[in-house]
Amino acid sequence: MRRAVITGIGLTSPAGNTLNEFFGRLSSGGSFIGEIDRFDASRYPSRHAGLVSGPGGEEIFSKRLIKKLDRFSHMALSASDAAFRDSGIDLDAEDKNRIGITFGNALGGWAFAEEELRDLWTQGLREVSPYQATAWFPAAPQGQVSIFYGLKGFSKTIISDVASSHMAISYAARAIKTGRADVMLAGGAEAPVSPYALLCCNTSGELSRTGRYRPFCKDRDGCIIGEGAAALVVEEMDRALKRDARIYAEIKGFGHTSDGMHPIISDASGDGMARAMTLAMREAGVAASGIGMAIPSANAGKYADLSEGRAFSRIFGDMAGELPFYSPKPQIGNSLGASGALDAAFACMALNNGQTPCLSVDEPEFDFFVFGGGTRKLTKENVIINSIGRGGVNACLLIGRP
Repeated sequence: MRRAVITGIGLTSPAGNTLNEFFGRLSSGGSFIGEIDRFDASRYPSRHAGLVSGPGGEEIFSKRLIKKLDRFSHMALSASDAAFRDSGIDLDAEDKNRIGITFGNALGGWAFAEEELRDLWTQGLREVSPYQATAWFPAAPQGQVSIFYGLKGFSKTIISDVASSHMAISYAARAIKTGRADVMLAGGAEAPVSPYALLCCNTSGELSRTGRYRPFCKDRDGCIIGEGAAALVVEEMDRALKRDARIYAEIKGFGHTSDGMHPIISDASGDGMARAMTLAMREAGVAASGIGMAIPSANAGKYADLSEGRAFSRIFGDMAGELPFYSPKPQIGNSLGASGALDAAFACMALNNGQTPCLSVDEPEFDFFVFGGGTRKLTKENVIINSIGRGGVNACLLIGRP
């Protein structure tokens, strides 16, 4: 079986738009969540978000192209360009029939769509941009990146709520392992900070009204949304070694299950999440004792946190208290379909730096997670990363040093 490794990473996030900036700022413990100031959000129950500052690709791509796209595609293009540059791959020298892309998101491009629909109702159909249909469409990031770089291999867009980019990375790894591609670009992009998108997220009842994102804590009251994008270059390992590429991590296993119980609420027993984690470890050939760090989905919902905490307890037992436990989401917001790729980018940096910050957990049922913040060294070579989408879509990605 061929092996899939990560050789390039690019991102744009509330904590920074370079990999070192992103990891360093998160490790320092700062918060990058604030009140929304792009429009009047004062009447929304939840009006905080993790916002990306600076341009969304304008520094790289033409103004003509940027004008046709929603913000989530801007960020996807920017992250993809950084990932390819980081990988050292010369795309002009490659067979682009053997390079594909898998990208995920949850909402599509609503900021662009809202403006055009407003013009439709107030000014008439002739005022609607001809790019409306292609700008908001959830497959827009995948399509625009494919077109810009001329990628002609296996490609796919995944829409599976918070688990979207997790699943995109798994599809990319499988394409490499089964010989469908030699190089894949995988990740996700999300731009949920617009009036209608924020309304949709608020009506789900899953957003914090206090402006505090506190997963696995007894006073948690939901998550806070964030925007961002991350792209990973996934490559066949022998090929990467032959060109002396830097290898951040190997994608070793993936597990995916569904609770099959409710349209929004997760199964609080943790059975579905535990099965996803078991499947990922089984594919990787890694036991619970070989896991050196866990990045939970950390949705901060009553049932999602119960599901995930109980799954960790079931899988790791007494070892859970020794497991460094961290998620970027409380610092940058939950970027929904992009969050899994951002988590994977952080995990790669933690593996290569040999250390990670830890979450502060304040929930009696989860007192087996003994780390109350601070930084811990990684003493084992594998990281397990979870995503829980609405309705109990459970995804688990296992990466580690080759």
